[in-house]
Amino acid sequence: MSDDSGASPAPLILDVSVLIAVARGDTGIMTLIQDYDADGQPLVVPVLAVSAASADLRSEEAADLLGGLELFENITIAPLQGTEQAITLAAVMTRTGLDPYDAHVAATADAAICPILTLDGGMWRQHFGDLDEPLVIVEIAEPDEPAG
Repeated sequence: MSDDSGASPAPLILDVSVLIAVARGDTGIMTLIQDYDADGQPLVVPVLAVSAASADLRSEEAADLLGGLELFENITIAPLQGTEQAITLAAVMTRTGLDPYDAHVAATADAAICPILTLDGGMWRQHFGDLDEPLVIVEIAEPDEPAG
């Protein structure tokens, strides 16, 4: 993840699909996030995406898993602060048709010009050119199903 030049890699913005997997305790996704953190890969977690993942599961265990993201050294929680960011979020919602949760992911990625880490690349590809900068998507591949 980090290169030998000493430059930090661009942060990855975690989307709702990844955060739902975290909230469900998906070991593959949790291992991936731990590996990214150990490698010094910056990750950004939009707070409204956390809300969506929490609402999806509504359990104490899910809340603990999501809350634990703050403990990682290379994870930054992206809040929604002030009227300017609220107005920007509304503009992203209008331009894309995304709900507030996914729109916060898109607005964060657009503002920082950083890729979105997702389990649902198709959902993001349909909004590729909706914002000021084209969205860059990093889709987490599902492991191959065993032949049966």
